[in-house]
Amino acid sequence: MNNAPPGPSAATASRQELAPFEHLMLVDARPGFPMCFFVECVVAGPLAEIRFRQAVAEAARRHRLLCSRVQVERGRPRWLPPDVSPAVIWHPQTGDPWEAIDIGRASGARLVVIPVASDRHRVVMQVHHSACDGIAACEYFGDIWAAYAGVAAKAFSAGRTAAGAAARAESSVTVGPLMEFARFRPTPLARRMAAAPERDALWRQPPYETLRFDAAFTDRLKTAAGRQGVSVNDALVAAVMRAAVAWNDAAGRKRSDVRVTMPVNLRAAGSREPARNAIGYAFLDRSLDGSGGFAPLAESINAATRWVLGTGAAASFLAALAWLSRRPFLLKAVTRLPVCCATAVFSYVGDASRRMRTGAPKVAGHDAPGDLVIEQCLGVPPLRPRTRAAVGGTIYAGGLALSCLCAAPDGRPGAATFLGLIRAELETFAAEPEDRRPKAGDGLATRKAAIL
Repeated sequence: MNNAPPGPSAATASRQELAPFEHLMLVDARPGFPMCFFVECVVAGPLAEIRFRQAVAEAARRHRLLCSRVQVERGRPRWLPPDVSPAVIWHPQTGDPWEAIDIGRASGARLVVIPVASDRHRVVMQVHHSACDGIAACEYFGDIWAAYAGVAAKAFSAGRTAAGAAARAESSVTVGPLMEFARFRPTPLARRMAAAPERDALWRQPPYETLRFDAAFTDRLKTAAGRQGVSVNDALVAAVMRAAVAWNDAAGRKRSDVRVTMPVNLRAAGSREPARNAIGYAFLDRSLDGSGGFAPLAESINAATRWVLGTGAAASFLAALAWLSRRPFLLKAVTRLPVCCATAVFSYVGDASRRMRTGAPKVAGHDAPGDLVIEQCLGVPPLRPRTRAAVGGTIYAGGLALSCLCAAPDGRPGAATFLGLIRAELETFAAEPEDRRPKAGDGLATRKAAIL
């Protein structure tokens, strides 16, 4: 077992039950579909192993759940007192460093350091979703780089405003959205490859593919989104939906409905807390017949997300989980239903620097902790059964990065293909200067977002 960080003793610390969302993430994991996500930093400079290992352990002391394991007691999963620290796999040579995290035996976070050159590394954090969400993982990464640089970590804060709308929405299960969710039948991505291609040694690279856009293109995308009155997130969700349709077109599948599951941050503005999950989910449903344009779709997504954020409706997902969590057998049974809940998952963190907050100086917009420069920061959410693509988006130092996990048998080649379809959609959208407001007969059947 890893060296235990300082913390409450087993005799004095209470064994806290997992929150409903944490409970869901625990029971939804299964062979082939670990409930793990990835956050990656590409760093240039002389990354020192001992100094990095010490920074990982020091930063983890601020985040209790990253130092705790889970044990089931009388049918209920509980957090044990802190007794572990996130593992560091340095320059792996054999085996599978990306194997599923067993949070009953180890920390919910693992860091894998892959050399790209003598002075350049990919530092990949794999996180069990029971321990925290992607935003919290970025904040932990910031604490690691602060410790590495020898500067004080960013202080925790409750935030400037209370998430009142979210709290109200969490108080009860809304039947209407539940029925809307159940009635919609999203079409999964087709399996396009007959067999998985021969893979390189697993340690050489993580299981996802990444597509990077330079700052100039990212600015054009922002300008196009602003001209259309939508956000970058709206444009990216629209691109993911249209890429899913294009994927199925190429596979000869009849066009049908698309659902993109989108995590929604429920934190109060300006908050920074120890690692935890503070998200709900929005389920964005659309029927595309092929003749509608990108811009009308993005505008309809914008209207739906404004409603989600304005009402706090995504927190209703947690209310449903709270009810199910009191019936563990039913919670697990729901996760095993043989249905496609979403065509794809898309998670957008926005400016990763605002989440990571290393406390280090900047070099041309890049964080520079100690004698390092962080060149990239990116991430990708977990991949679930029958949801064949998961896409994560970040902006760092002005450039957009998209990462994709794709289910077998397509794997990493399929992820590269899917990202290529997204690129084509975004390039077309960013290149068109004319007004693209929705017009009659545009072929887009708009549906209200289905929110749990």
